[in-house]
Formats: sequence, C-alpha cells, structure tokens
Amino acid sequence: MQAVLYSQARNNLREIINKVCDNVEEFIITTKEKQSVVLISQEEYNSMKETLYLLSSKNNRDRLLNAVEEIESSSFLRKEVVL
Repeated sequence: MQAVLYSQARNNLREIINKVCDNVEEFIITTKEKQSVVLISQEEYNSMKETLYLLSSKNNRDRLLNAVEEIESSSFLRKEVVL
C-alpha cells in the first residue's frame, strides 16, 4: 500500500488510477489536515462487499469455512460431471 499526499494524488491521478486498477494496488491519500482515504479499484471493492455479505450470516459463514477446511484437507467428495 502506498501513501501519497492529496496534492501528489491530484497531480498524478491518471497514473495512480492505472496502478490501482492494473496492479491491484491500494493508495492512502492524506490531506494536510491529516484526513485519509484509501483508493481501491471498483473490482476490489465489489469483491470485499461480496465477501462481507457471504460472511454476514452465521450459517453461511460456517458452511463456507467448513468447505474451505474440506478442500484444504482434501476430505471432499469428487464427482464426475457428465454432459
């Protein structure tokens, strides 16, 4: 994660946007009053929102974590799909 001052971000906005979108980088942009924001791509933001939604329900969270454990321990059942 890179940190830049607001004036630097303003002067190099296109370059920063390209880095954020093309390289999945994040930027902290800080004003001289010490207020800060984080710039991330919309794709990354959407992914974070989806993850938060999927983990917001205890039942769903437990099922997802159980599925991850099964995959990591290779204890899942493989099935062949015939089309």
